[in-house]
Amino acid sequence: MKSHRRSLLLASFLLLSTLITVKADVITLTADTFSDKVNEKDTAWFVQFCVPWCKHCKNLGSLWEDLGKAMEGEDEIEIGQVDCAISKPVCNKVDIHSYPTFKLFYNGEEVVKYQGPRDVESLKAFVLEEAEKAAANAQFDNDRDL
Repeated sequence: MKSHRRSLLLASFLLLSTLITVKADVITLTADTFSDKVNEKDTAWFVQFCVPWCKHCKNLGSLWEDLGKAMEGEDEIEIGQVDCAISKPVCNKVDIHSYPTFKLFYNGEEVVKYQGPRDVESLKAFVLEEAEKAAANAQFDNDRDL
C-alpha cells in the first residue's frame, strides 16, 4: 500500500511540475515588471495584451501557452502576456485599444503589431522573422553609431 501511495504521489508531482513548466514558458508582465523586461538588451518580447472578459481572448484557448512551449529554447526571444484589467497603465502606455493585441518589442522599442492568422505555426514564424530583423537593425544602428 505504501508503494502505491508513493507512486501516486510521484505521478502527481510529475504532472504538476509539467504543468508549471508549460506555464513558465509564458511570462506574465505587470506594471512593475513590463518596462524592465521589454528593455532587456538584445531580447525580443512577443507580448499578448488581453483582458479576462474578452470573448476573443477566451477563444484563443491555450494558443499563447502553446506558442510559449513551441518557442522554448529560442535564445533572446521571450513570450509575455499582460492582463490589461490588472495592468491598465502598461496597456495605456503601449496604446492598446482592442483585445487581444499582439506586439513585438526589441530592446524596449515596439517593433511591430501582429495581425496575421492565430495559430502557433504562423505566430512562431512571425516572431522568428521579426526578431531577426529587429536584431539586424539594432546591430546596424550600433555599427553606424561607431
